[in-house]
Amino acid sequence: MDDVGLALAAVGARYDHTAIAGPSLAPLVAFWRDTMGGTFRYGELLPIGAVTAVFSVGSGKIELMAPTPGSTFFDRFFAATGGRGGPHHLTFSVDDLDAAVAVLDARGVAHFGLHHDPAGMWSEVFVHPRDNGGTLVQLAVIGDFTSLVPKSLDELLALAL
Repeated sequence: MDDVGLALAAVGARYDHTAIAGPSLAPLVAFWRDTMGGTFRYGELLPIGAVTAVFSVGSGKIELMAPTPGSTFFDRFFAATGGRGGPHHLTFSVDDLDAAVAVLDARGVAHFGLHHDPAGMWSEVFVHPRDNGGTLVQLAVIGDFTSLVPKSLDELLALAL
């Protein structure tokens, strides 16, 4: 297989969203909802100690992330950004995570965090930032979120710092 055949585009990678992490969720929401005109779509409390809130902005999506009280998940990221946060990762949707990992392996691209969700809601792998100019890239098989019990934006704001 030639280089074109090994590209992630060959396994159907499609840009999905940009994740932005901040030390507090409320200022992120204020900017992306009130200034940029984003519309809240969904959000969740993650077991890693983070809250996410996804907004539609124009024709794209922004995932806002913030720690929950006592969480250390973002400590290194906030240290690297002087405590202010910023773009955390780019997410690309793929139909076959194993095929995407095979492309990464064939190209010698470091990856970590491979997780297959048996429920089919969210399976993922991360491309190490050292292999692409310093940007964390997430490849994910994204399930149907309509089956989740939705949390309101107010609930998510109350859970986050």
